[in-house]
Amino acid sequence: MYIIGIYDIFSLISKSDKIKLVSYVLIVTTVIGSMYFYFFPSTYSPKTVLLMQAVILFAIDILWNINQDSFFRNNSKSRAIMLDSSIKGLKLKRDIEIYNFPLEFAESLKLSLYDYDKYARDNFLDIIKSSRVKMIITDLDDVKVRGILPHLYEISKMGVRLIDVNSFYEYMYRKVSLDSINFKWFFREVRVDAKIYEIVKRVMDVLMCIPVFIIWVFIHPWVCLVIKREDNGDVYSVQERLGKHYKKILIKKYRTMTYTDKGAWQEGSQNKVTRVGEFLRKTRIDELPQILSVMRGDLSFIGPRTDIINLGDKLSGEIPYYNLRYNVTPGLSGWAQVNMSFQPRTVADTKERLEYDLYYVKNRSVILDIIITLKTVKTILGREGS
Repeated sequence: MYIIGIYDIFSLISKSDKIKLVSYVLIVTTVIGSMYFYFFPSTYSPKTVLLMQAVILFAIDILWNINQDSFFRNNSKSRAIMLDSSIKGLKLKRDIEIYNFPLEFAESLKLSLYDYDKYARDNFLDIIKSSRVKMIITDLDDVKVRGILPHLYEISKMGVRLIDVNSFYEYMYRKVSLDSINFKWFFREVRVDAKIYEIVKRVMDVLMCIPVFIIWVFIHPWVCLVIKREDNGDVYSVQERLGKHYKKILIKKYRTMTYTDKGAWQEGSQNKVTRVGEFLRKTRIDELPQILSVMRGDLSFIGPRTDIINLGDKLSGEIPYYNLRYNVTPGLSGWAQVNMSFQPRTVADTKERLEYDLYYVKNRSVILDIIITLKTVKTILGREGS
């Protein structure tokens, strides 16, 4: 259920679609369970219990997923004030209202930072009490907010939570707002020394290489055949890309374009994705030869997507702090790839990808790597993602 998005924070799934998704999950898991007990006989074979459990779980899950929205809407909504009039704050407020998040804003209080001085401290406290506000969301780095922090601290003694808008943005969207990024953010938020995690991740990469290498060896002749049959071109595309700490690395992929450009990015290029190449990209089969780079340690299975060198140089010059994403080893799949359903085509798209990448750089852990791996399963099976 996590893989198909049932537990995503933002989910505009209708009740009928939710029933279909839950039914699909229960059917798949029941079939897998049945295969285990029916095709691998043992002394313990609870076929009847398995069937009864599937029926009962189906009924409970359907009832829960149909009624949870109304449950949260009626019982769990807290009142809040958005003390931030920036585009970021307005976007948060809008999406919270659209997606029926268990939070509502005190509309009776039209307050901005510029209006705050109009209210005496006691009057403001009365407004908080009468509006039953339990949360104030504001930008703690804003110069105007620093001047009223003592007043906000007094309010917090009443049980009102003060939340930084940048932290709330990160929690809601699972990405970092570029407005909050600077070198101070990097040194304060990003773990530079994570040796234990790096060792564990390297061991996981090596162990995962074994089954992936076996799969690659098995399907390699067939991939070569279909690529050659389409246009008789090169099977591989060997590309020079950017690795950790902006180091140049060589990676090998199956060719998915009409001709081999060695990964060189050219604006307005006539090099197009082939029909076979489109399938290879959607299924991630074109990435399989990169298993060699993973074995060498130039790439990881999980990490920010690596850039072609001249494109990376171009983006570094156009987007501030872009190179922060290269403080970790790039990967075949990453947080941006499983959260964006398209390849970045504009600078705005690339900025959004950078927000996801910096979220990963800040929060990287074994648990997050496992989550990305699970999300990658959905991306591959659904032939989506970037």
